[in-house]
Amino acid sequence: MNDLQDLFMTGLRRSATHPNIYGFKPHELQEQFLRAKQTGRLFLGGNRSGKTVGGAVETIYRLRGEHPYQPVHPAPIYARGTAVDIEQGLKKIMLPELRKWIPPSLLVNGSWEDSYHNQSRTLTCTNGSMMDFLTGEMETDRHAGTSRHFIWFDEEPPKHIYNEDLLRLVDVKGKWILTMTPVEGMTWVYDEIYKPVVEDEDPETMNHISVTMVSTIQNPHIDPQVLDDMTRGMSEEEKNARRHGQFMAASGLIYPEFTEKYHTVDPLDYTQLRHLTVVCGMDHGLRNPSCWLWAVVDAEGRITVFECYYQSEKVVAEHSDYIKAFEDKYQLSPSYRIGDPAIAQRSAHSGRSIQSEYADNGIYIGTGNNDVGYGLNRVRFLWQNSGLFITNNCQPLIKELRNYRWETWATKKSTETKEPKDKPRKVKDHAVDALRYLVCSRPEAEFTGPAGHLYLPFSAPVQVPGGPVTEKDYYNEPNSEYHEILGDEW
Repeated sequence: MNDLQDLFMTGLRRSATHPNIYGFKPHELQEQFLRAKQTGRLFLGGNRSGKTVGGAVETIYRLRGEHPYQPVHPAPIYARGTAVDIEQGLKKIMLPELRKWIPPSLLVNGSWEDSYHNQSRTLTCTNGSMMDFLTGEMETDRHAGTSRHFIWFDEEPPKHIYNEDLLRLVDVKGKWILTMTPVEGMTWVYDEIYKPVVEDEDPETMNHISVTMVSTIQNPHIDPQVLDDMTRGMSEEEKNARRHGQFMAASGLIYPEFTEKYHTVDPLDYTQLRHLTVVCGMDHGLRNPSCWLWAVVDAEGRITVFECYYQSEKVVAEHSDYIKAFEDKYQLSPSYRIGDPAIAQRSAHSGRSIQSEYADNGIYIGTGNNDVGYGLNRVRFLWQNSGLFITNNCQPLIKELRNYRWETWATKKSTETKEPKDKPRKVKDHAVDALRYLVCSRPEAEFTGPAGHLYLPFSAPVQVPGGPVTEKDYYNEPNSEYHEILGDEW
């Protein structure tokens, strides 16, 4: 009898100090996340918001084969956990959270030590369910292999790892969850999951992926004063990421002034541009994309980029065919085309340059100003003074602008002890480079109209000093300034 009492009291003490999912009471947004039935679920949260707890509990429901809020695949299942790294992500976050909430009835001999194997990093449950644990640091082929019914990504994985893991779900129609605090800026998760669901409300994406956002202050177990202490000394932007799970828009961005709300406009009617000042900027690539931008310039020098061609693995003749067909279709006659100075370099093998290949195909390109610092400042000036706009059909350019960042040091220690680097990262910069060449090809302008107004062709007249802007203001006027930029041969 005393043995039974001791066992009972031990169980009570363990339940009080080490609760499992049978005693779990989700807060409102955790329950919203747990109830969502989409194939994929993104749980964005500030630090200590309860997002990792939600991920662990959902994983245990799946391993158990029983779920209080929705039907799930019966046990046994094969699951995967993907952490950022082994030491921090796996050993200090993911595994301790699972260990905290998993009931003893799912553990071999009621023991975590008997169920989790350190060497293979696998968890074996009494009902036959198994879970392996990998990290985003591992090679992609480590994430290949057999099917999985369920995957939990804790914090954002590299895109190639995410893609490889999701392929494990295909043949069994498995489900996945991603729990994260978005401190790395507007990464692929923003572009491919958050924006389509939350901002664009795209029905097709929303049908397959749900997004739940939770702020740390919405966790009833967090003291607001502790939260204030935790985030003291951070920038407002990082506070918003750490406290509210908001994407950091300007962390390391080269163009923090650029916002889609103020700098993107609806697509233009190309047939109304044929008599206007149209210019082109380009950046050449083969395996990397070649990018061509077309822009219209208004009477005061404001630039509106209205078309973006962005293609890789094509040769110059193919690009040229597209350019000529596009311009012929809308009877566009660009005043000039400007590009990366590197296109003038001759190949050691053929003795020819990209510039000359385009010329052979009837596309003539001048070489642009490649003073990067000057170009970045020119573009930033236009953002700040409502002098540069992009139509929202130019998605490759908009996407690059959202992610165009300064180069950083390899380690956090170097970042904290050294001066910041003052050159852009050379990755996914083809459209932004084309934009820089285009902007630098234009004379520097001072805008007399009120800030925030865009003088687009054939829009309603806007009152500015000196009278209303009318349709005639947009027609081409003789402009010899570009000859100074492109050379006498033009």
